[in-house]
Amino acid sequence: MWVRSWLFLLAAVAAEVMGVTVMKLVAESGSLVALLFMYTMIGLSFCFLAVTMKHLPMALTYATWETLGLLSIALIGLRWFGESLSLWKLLGMGVLLLGVVLVTLGTPKATAAETGA
Repeated sequence: MWVRSWLFLLAAVAAEVMGVTVMKLVAESGSLVALLFMYTMIGLSFCFLAVTMKHLPMALTYATWETLGLLSIALIGLRWFGESLSLWKLLGMGVLLLGVVLVTLGTPKATAAETGA
Protein backbone atom coordinates (compact mmCIF):
# COMPACT_ATOMS: atom_id res chain seq x y z
CA MET A 1 0.00 0.00 0.00
CA TRP A 2 2.96 2.30 0.65
CA VAL A 3 4.08 2.27 -3.01
CA ARG A 4 0.51 2.80 -4.20
CA SER A 5 0.17 5.81 -1.89
CA TRP A 6 3.28 7.40 -3.39
CA LEU A 7 1.97 6.71 -6.90
CA PHE A 8 -1.30 8.46 -5.99
CA LEU A 9 0.75 11.36 -4.62
CA LEU A 10 2.69 11.63 -7.89
CA ALA A 11 -0.61 11.49 -9.80
CA ALA A 12 -1.92 14.31 -7.60
CA VAL A 13 1.16 16.38 -8.41
CA ALA A 14 0.82 15.68 -12.15
CA ALA A 15 -2.87 16.64 -12.16
CA GLU A 16 -2.15 19.82 -10.19
CA VAL A 17 0.66 20.80 -12.54
CA MET A 18 -1.57 20.26 -15.59
CA GLY A 19 -4.36 22.29 -13.99
CA VAL A 20 -2.11 25.18 -13.00
CA THR A 21 -0.40 25.22 -16.40
CA VAL A 22 -3.78 25.39 -18.11
CA MET A 23 -4.75 28.13 -15.62
CA LYS A 24 -2.02 30.29 -17.16
CA LEU A 25 -3.42 29.58 -20.64
CA VAL A 26 -6.97 30.37 -19.46
CA ALA A 27 -5.75 33.68 -18.05
CA GLU A 28 -4.37 34.56 -21.48
CA SER A 29 -7.14 33.17 -23.72
CA GLY A 30 -10.32 32.85 -21.66
CA SER A 31 -11.21 29.54 -23.35
CA LEU A 32 -14.21 27.82 -21.74
CA VAL A 33 -12.89 24.34 -22.64
CA ALA A 34 -9.53 25.13 -21.05
CA LEU A 35 -11.31 26.48 -17.96
CA LEU A 36 -13.30 23.25 -17.59
CA PHE A 37 -10.14 21.18 -18.08
CA MET A 38 -8.35 23.27 -15.45
CA TYR A 39 -11.08 22.68 -12.86
CA THR A 40 -11.18 18.98 -13.70
CA MET A 41 -7.44 18.57 -13.21
CA ILE A 42 -7.35 20.52 -9.96
CA GLY A 43 -10.34 18.53 -8.65
CA LEU A 44 -8.69 15.28 -9.70
CA SER A 45 -5.51 16.37 -7.94
CA PHE A 46 -7.40 16.80 -4.68
CA CYS A 47 -9.09 13.41 -5.12
CA PHE A 48 -5.70 11.74 -5.54
CA LEU A 49 -4.38 13.72 -2.58
CA ALA A 50 -7.25 12.50 -0.38
CA VAL A 51 -6.53 8.88 -1.32
CA THR A 52 -2.87 9.43 -0.50
CA MET A 53 -3.71 10.81 2.94
CA LYS A 54 -5.41 7.54 3.87
CA HIS A 55 -1.98 5.93 4.13
CA LEU A 56 0.62 8.69 4.43
CA PRO A 57 0.75 11.39 7.12
CA MET A 58 -0.97 14.66 6.20
CA ALA A 59 2.09 16.87 6.76
CA LEU A 60 4.31 14.65 4.61
CA THR A 61 1.69 14.34 1.88
CA TYR A 62 0.90 18.04 1.66
CA ALA A 63 4.51 19.24 1.92
CA THR A 64 5.61 16.85 -0.83
CA TRP A 65 2.63 17.66 -3.08
CA GLU A 66 3.10 21.41 -2.72
CA THR A 67 6.88 21.34 -3.21
CA LEU A 68 6.91 19.01 -6.23
CA GLY A 69 4.09 21.05 -7.74
CA LEU A 70 5.92 24.34 -7.21
CA LEU A 71 9.18 23.02 -8.63
CA SER A 72 7.39 21.64 -11.69
CA ILE A 73 5.43 24.84 -12.28
CA ALA A 74 8.57 26.96 -11.91
CA LEU A 75 10.34 24.89 -14.56
CA ILE A 76 7.32 24.99 -16.89
CA GLY A 77 7.09 28.75 -16.41
CA LEU A 78 10.77 29.09 -17.23
CA ARG A 79 10.67 26.82 -20.29
CA TRP A 80 7.34 27.65 -21.94
CA PHE A 81 6.18 30.99 -20.55
CA GLY A 82 9.44 32.96 -20.41
CA GLU A 83 9.35 33.40 -16.65
CA SER A 84 12.56 33.84 -14.70
CA LEU A 85 14.20 32.02 -11.81
CA SER A 86 16.08 34.50 -9.67
CA LEU A 87 18.54 33.55 -6.98
CA TRP A 88 15.87 34.31 -4.35
CA LYS A 89 13.35 32.01 -6.05
CA LEU A 90 15.92 29.23 -6.28
CA LEU A 91 16.84 29.72 -2.63
CA GLY A 92 13.17 29.54 -1.65
CA MET A 93 12.75 26.30 -3.60
CA GLY A 94 15.82 24.89 -1.91
CA VAL A 95 14.36 25.75 1.50
CA LEU A 96 11.11 23.98 0.51
CA LEU A 97 13.03 20.88 -0.52
CA LEU A 98 14.90 20.93 2.77
CA GLY A 99 11.57 21.26 4.57
CA VAL A 100 10.20 18.16 2.83
CA VAL A 101 13.34 16.23 3.76
CA LEU A 102 12.99 17.32 7.41
CA VAL A 103 9.27 16.47 7.49
CA THR A 104 10.07 13.06 5.99
CA LEU A 105 12.82 12.42 8.55
CA GLY A 106 10.46 13.48 11.34
CA THR A 107 7.71 11.11 10.21
CA PRO A 108 7.57 7.88 12.23
CA LYS A 109 8.04 4.67 10.29
CA ALA A 110 4.75 2.90 9.58
CA THR A 111 4.18 -0.61 10.85
CA ALA A 112 3.19 -3.44 8.52
CA ALA A 113 -0.38 -3.24 9.81
CA GLU A 114 -0.58 0.49 9.01
CA THR A 115 0.73 0.08 5.45
CA GLY A 116 -1.51 -2.84 4.63
CA ALA A 117 1.44 -5.16 4.00
